[in-house]
This record gives sequence, structure tokens and C-alpha cells, in this order.
Amino acid sequence: MSLSLLVSTLIGLYRNKLIRLALTLLLAGVVIIKADPQRIARAAGSVRPSYLLLALVLTVPFLALKAARWYLMLREASIEASAGEAVRSLLGGMGLALVTPARVGEVVRAAYIRDPQKLKIAGLVLLDKGFDVLVLCGLSIAGAWALLGPLVGAALACVALAGLVAVYAPLQVHGGLRRVSQRLPGETRLNRLWSSLESLSPVATTVYLLLTALSFAVVLVQFGIILLSWKAWSLDIVFLTFPLVVLTNVLPVTIGGLGVREGAAALLLSHYNVSPAHAALAAFLMFAVNTALPGLIGVLVLPVVGGPTVRPRTAAGP
Repeated sequence: MSLSLLVSTLIGLYRNKLIRLALTLLLAGVVIIKADPQRIARAAGSVRPSYLLLALVLTVPFLALKAARWYLMLREASIEASAGEAVRSLLGGMGLALVTPARVGEVVRAAYIRDPQKLKIAGLVLLDKGFDVLVLCGLSIAGAWALLGPLVGAALACVALAGLVAVYAPLQVHGGLRRVSQRLPGETRLNRLWSSLESLSPVATTVYLLLTALSFAVVLVQFGIILLSWKAWSLDIVFLTFPLVVLTNVLPVTIGGLGVREGAAALLLSHYNVSPAHAALAAFLMFAVNTALPGLIGVLVLPVVGGPTVRPRTAAGP
């Protein structure tokens, strides 16, 4: 079998929802078996409600920081959207992202915004997620270097550096993407997508990076609080492991990252004598409070209180 045929076969299998569901169940099952179902049950029973409630409360500032960044990005790109629309579109996108590979479902945010420049908004969504990945790569360097080896740490440092160059030199990136678009079908649509890069400036980029870093600082505090149910506070445990755990969400392997995230947590936290059951459960609870719950609100509540604001297609739209 040729390499191209093998790759196309693997892509076709992955696009099959049943295959992806089976893979999700398989990996989640492996994690549960390795961690021991009885130990996971005991760990769940020993979670301190007060700590879990405090972690849940911190979801509010986490989402507020993400919503502020998204609203500023829309405004800088001259997209017509209110702060309320920005919040609704953020939560609505998180809902669909729960069941799509690499969270690409978040591009549905455009449907919640009245501005007709839908492809440009989709480009902004990708840019928004790019800032998450960039900051996570930066935060993961120390942990990767210490726990996975200097080679992995250096690789993440190179990725982070390349990302910083890209967001601080967006015009060069934009020009390169436009040249690539000339060789591809749908050049006009692709150029509308890339036009989101035109809104980046050194000041705006710095603000986005700061807001992203602050949001992940909240996430690290949440993780430390949840771990307090079973493990004394340690900056090493939180800072050196959890950015890497969150970074695994970038891998489009399972639905919602289930199994991959928990397995990574069990592996990384074992360096600090945290049991696989406690590590996997802590990672799952973080997913539940910061991703699943806001996503479910986006899916179940927002369509009722003011759902998508799609306008008829115009010359500026897709």
C-alpha cells in the first residue's frame, strides 16, 4: 500500500463517527482499567465538595477572560458585534466543539454574530484558538523539559517562538497564505479567511497574549484546588504537569479529548506520586467544569435565550 493511499485510508476511517466513538471508548476504557475502577470510585467519593465548588466558581473569571479576548478580537477586526453576542458565540461554539475533532466546531461562533463577514469571523476563531495553543506551548516548555526530556522541551520552545514571530509579524504570514491560496481552489473564500490576520497589531497581540496567560493562570489554580482533595499543594505539580495535559486537547484523536487527557494526566502526575485514579479524575473534573458545562449551556440554553443571528448572504459573506 502506498503512503498516500495509507494516509487517505486513515483519514477516511477517522472521519467515520463510529470509528471515532469506538476509539474514544477504547482509550477511556484503557485509562479506567489502568487506574482501577474501584480506586476511581473511591477517589470520586473523596472529592471535597467545597474545593470542587471553588473550582467551579473560578470558571466564571476563566470564561470572562476568554470572552474579553474574543470581543476585543472582533472589535479590532471591525466586526459588528456586541459584548453579549461575543459571550453567546463563545459558549455556543464551545458546545459544538465538544463533539468535533480538535474543537473545530467552534467556528459555529460566526452564526451567533450578526455581522455578515462569516468567513472572516471563522478566521478569527482559528486565530483565537491559535493564541491558546501558543501560550500553552510556552507554559509547557518547563514541564516537557523536566518530565519528558530536553528534546521535547526544546521542540515546544521552537513552536512557541515560531508562533510569537507569526503573531507579531502577521502581514508576512498573511502574504504567504495569500500566495498559497492562488494555487488552491476557492481562492476568494480562503482570502476572506486569512483577512482576519489584518486585525493583528503589536499592541493587540500583546493584549491577547496577556489575557490568554491570565486565563490559564486561573486554570492552573483550579487544578491545584481540585488536587487538594488528595494531595498537598505544590507549584511543581501544577505548573509542570497541567499545561501539558491541556495541550493534549489539541490532538484530534477522541471525542472531547476523552481518554487522551486523562491518560496524559495519569502519566505526568505519576512523577509526583499522584495515583492514576486521582490524576485521571482531576483532569476529567477540570474538563467538566471548564469545557463540558459551559458547552452544555451553549447548546441547551443559548438557542432559547437568543440563538444564532445569521443574516442572509451578502457580498461580504461566504
